Amino acid sequence: MAFLLWAMLPQTKGAKYLYDSFLKDFLKKNESKIDAALSHAQKTANNIVSEATAAADEVKSAGINAAKDMVNSNTNASKSD
Repeated sequence: MAFLLWAMLPQTKGAKYLYDSFLKDFLKKNESKIDAALSHAQKTANNIVSEATAAADEVKSAGINAAKDMVNSNTNASKSD
C-alpha cells in the first residue's frame, strides 16, 4: 500500500523516479520490438474481427432463411386447409 501511495502521489514523484530510473532506457532499447509486437497484435485483432463479422453474417443469413422457410411452410399449410 505504501509503495502505491509513493508511486502515485505527485508530492513524492515516485512514478517519475521509476520511469527515469528503469522504464525510459528499457523502452528506448526495445522500442522497435514493442512496435512490432503492437503491429502484430493489431493485425491479429483485425483478422479476428473480420472472421467474427463473416461468421455473424453467415448466422444472420441462415436465420433469415430459416424464418422465411418457416413462414412459407406455415403459409402453404394454411392454404391447403
